[in-house]
Order: sequence, then C-alpha cells, then structure tokens
Amino acid sequence: MRVTSRRDAAFGSRHDCDLDAFAALVEQPTDPADYPLATRITQGVPTYDAAPLAHGPTGDTEHRTALRAELAAALVDGPGIVLLEGAVPPAAVDRASQVFWDLIAAQRAQGGLAGDHFAKPGANDRVWNALEKLAVADPDTFIDYHRSDAVAVACEAWLGPRYQLTEQVNVVNPGGEAQHPHRDYHMGFLTDDEAERFPLQAHRLSPLLTLQGAIAHCDMGTETGPTMYLPHSHKYELGYLAWRRPEFIEYFAQHRVQLPLRTGDAVFFSPAMFHAAGHNRTADVHRIANLLQISSAFGRATEAVDRARMVNAVYPTLRSRVASGLDRAAAANVVASCAEGYAFPTNLDRDQPVDGLAPPSQADLMNRALDEDWPPEQLRQELDQHGERHRSAVGEDDWYRLADAVRAAGTRRAGAELLDAGTVPVGGGIGQPGRRGITVDEMLAEARDGIRRFGPAELAAALETGAGSAPDDQPLVIDIRDRDDRERTGMIPGSISIPLLVLEWRCDPASGATNPAVKSLDQRVVTVCNEGYTSSFAAASLKRLGFEHVADLEGGVEGWGAAGLPLVQPSPPA
Repeated sequence: MRVTSRRDAAFGSRHDCDLDAFAALVEQPTDPADYPLATRITQGVPTYDAAPLAHGPTGDTEHRTALRAELAAALVDGPGIVLLEGAVPPAAVDRASQVFWDLIAAQRAQGGLAGDHFAKPGANDRVWNALEKLAVADPDTFIDYHRSDAVAVACEAWLGPRYQLTEQVNVVNPGGEAQHPHRDYHMGFLTDDEAERFPLQAHRLSPLLTLQGAIAHCDMGTETGPTMYLPHSHKYELGYLAWRRPEFIEYFAQHRVQLPLRTGDAVFFSPAMFHAAGHNRTADVHRIANLLQISSAFGRATEAVDRARMVNAVYPTLRSRVASGLDRAAAANVVASCAEGYAFPTNLDRDQPVDGLAPPSQADLMNRALDEDWPPEQLRQELDQHGERHRSAVGEDDWYRLADAVRAAGTRRAGAELLDAGTVPVGGGIGQPGRRGITVDEMLAEARDGIRRFGPAELAAALETGAGSAPDDQPLVIDIRDRDDRERTGMIPGSISIPLLVLEWRCDPASGATNPAVKSLDQRVVTVCNEGYTSSFAAASLKRLGFEHVADLEGGVEGWGAAGLPLVQPSPPA
C-alpha cells in the first residue's frame, strides 16, 4: 500500500499515521475461496487440520507444495495469520512441558525470576532459550516435538529453507495482565525516534526476515487470555510507527480477535501483525505456550543459541531413531530445528568455498552424518573443525605479530618469516605458538585435580560393602546422562539419575530443589557418564559447590559394563 501523506518519499513519520487508512485495510474480509485447503475460517483466520503432518511428512509432495503456497499467500497478502490445529502431537507437547516445568522450578528455587519486555519478573514464568535446553535435557522428546512437518511447512512458506529456529516458553499465571498491542521483529524493538531513521523499505523488509509462532502447551479457552490478533494489520506500511499511538491502541481493543487453542495447536503470523497476549482471568490455569521466532537464513535471530551443542546432544538419538525406522524427511525437519543451516558468516581465510559458492553448513554436516551413518564422535570432530574454521583469526597473537612485522619490515618479508616459522594460519590452521587459553585436555586435567577416580571393580566393592574413605557410608552414584543413553546401556544398580543440565540445582542443599537422595555436603558422591570424561567435569562442579568427597568412574558406564558388572534398565518416567 501507499502512505496517505509523507514529508519524504523514502522515510515515514509517526505524524503520517492515518487511522482511516489503517481501518480500510484491517476491515477487509477473509474470503474462504482463497484458501481451499483450509477446513474453515475462524474469526478471519484460515484454519487447517495439521494433525496428519504432526509426525512428519506424509509423502504427498503435491499437497505439501500446495499447502506451502497457500500458507505463504495467507501470511503475505491475506490476513497475515494462520491456525494449524494439531500441528505437534499432544503427547510430545506434554513431555516437553514436563521438562520446562522442571526448569521453571529450578529457576524459582535459585531465586531467578525471568522477566521480559512486557511483564515484570514474577508476573510470568519464562524459559529463555527453551530450544537448546530441551535438546540437551531430553533429545528424544526434542525429536518427537520438532519432527512435525506442519511447523516445517509454515516456516518454509514464509522464509524458505535453512531457517533459524529459536524458542522461549512463556507461562502467564492466573490473573496475569494483558499486554499492550504491539509489533515485533525487528523494527518493533526500536523507539519511534529510532524507527523513523530507517527508510520505509527497511520497515517493509523487517517483518519478512522473521516468522512468529506459538505452540499451545495447554488447552486455552478465551478466559485464559490467549493472544489477541488484528488480522490484516500487517499490511499497514507505517505500522511500526503507529502501534504506540492511543487511537490505534483503542482500535485494536475494539476489533481484535482471540483464538481458543488446544494442546498441540500452532499459530503462525507476521511480526508486523498488531498482537497482544490476553488477560488470564482464571484462578487456576497457568497458560503455557512455546513462543517461536523463526529467522531467515539471511537475517538475525534475537537469541544466542549454541547450535553445535544442540547437534551433538540430539544426533546420537536421532541416528538411532533413523536406524529404527524414523522417516528421513522427518529427521530432516529435526536437523533444520537445531543445526545452523547457512554457511555464512565464516572466516574465508580458513573456510574457503572451494567446491561451490558456499562452504558446508552445520545442517549439511548433520544430514551427511545421518546419510552416511557417522558415529557421534566423528560428527563432533567435524563440528569442532567447522567451528574453528568459522572463528576469526584477527585476534590471534600470530596476526598481531604479522602486523607488527609488516610495519617494521614490509609485507612480503614479514609474511615469509612467519610462514617459515609455521605460526601463520594456512589452509585452516592456527599455529600453536600464538594460541591463547588452554586445551580441553588441560581443562580435563584441572577438573580431575583433587577428585578421586574409581575403577569399575573398586566402585563395585565400595557399593557392596560401603567401605572407603571417611565418612564411612555407601557412595551415592549419580548418573548424569540423558534418558536415551540410560535406556540404551542401562544404569548401575542403586544409582540415581540427575541429568547434567540440572546437576547443580538438584545437588545443592541450599537450592530448594535438591534431590531427596542428596543428604549433605559430607556425603560421598560418584558421578558417572558414558565413558568417564564428562563425569570428571561434573564431579569438579560438585566440588565447587562444597562437596568434600566427590569422585567419578573411570571408563564410565561403558567401562562398567565391559568389566562384566551388572546393569539395570531405568525405571519408566512417572
């Protein structure tokens, strides 16, 4: 559309905002004939039965292509919002919710109240970076949650492939107040003064770089205050300058719609849509939703996510699931949700696109690993090398030395001297003489300094007799692995499970969230992992908490089993 008046054709002003022009856009009807794949139009919002896609692609590529095109039309030229009913299996949503409630409980126990830009700390509960936390805490649930093709099709409809997913869980507690209507990514985070400095093409571009969404983690009747939307409002060009104006706020209050949702339903909408969370008028419903921000491969995400860590956490389970029959296309949706899909930015001194226009991305490596059945350690090594190639070398001592030498002796001579010394990065390597920090082996040695290391037979004897160093009680064995690893190998009899993600919270007697088996800082504690490496870091962390008698198991559970010692299957989750 065109702005009704403007002082400069390239820039807009808050004083140019015209409520009549805005209303003319917003009050246009949504024509059901434009959305033949929708099951119905709900308060102007195309609504789709997404349950057939909840577990992954159906194999009907023609229908998928048509649905993607229809969603794109609805989001761009239509009302700017779609409702996908049953987009994620409710069972997977419930399992993910349990992880999030555990994290919220741990945050509360630590005294950390997460706030956001519309609610003060304590009014809501938040799990920031819920995507990474779920991937690390429960990879199996992460896979079942993110295999959904309904979510993937919506993301591709707005952004194409190689999108970047981030998630934050939001809980609006009983009595939680409504938000003011607003726009979001990215121009919506600026003040009016700042937004006016951006040309109008930037206002048009900003919402095209991000798709917003929400997955309901509980049934949400209108009394619980689900998000309010103003369909078609994303089309107003000056909307990023209008949403704070009183007349637009009043118009929103009179014309907004509110969609009741059921667990597993997903809403996707343009960030330029005027929207606001509603008032939770109930006395006992904690309205919980997973808020999705899906960024273009060519845009910026708002939250820092360690995607290499996510890939390493998810891949072993995903590999096993694919071997057991998980559809490869569904696995590709999981890859897209956790791995970085775009190769840039990178360090072109080290990561030159020799075989094409771009070097491989994390997602390329993860998909290749699945196709070629790489063991997890091989993918981990490839990701480490990939990360090293992406890291800028300008801050390395070698480059400072090169700059100093260039100034002193001239470029050709200085470069030759350092190349001869083997300290200038060539073909992807940094010379050790200029390295800063310490290696992981040195970190491991530091972690093991001052902790005891049991051999399998030694620990078995201590568990059987309770013998050992003071205090003279049986050691508490803490298995820090995720559920998939515990089910794959079994557990040491008598051990308890405390995942690494929440280890400190569950072991600190002062946290308020202590595992009942942890009695005091004087207790003898032994941490175990798969092979006896991560457990050393875990034991060192407990030592920092004040535990006097900490140890870990050499060789981990794998070494215990190789020694012929018994393993038992973990108890099923409650």
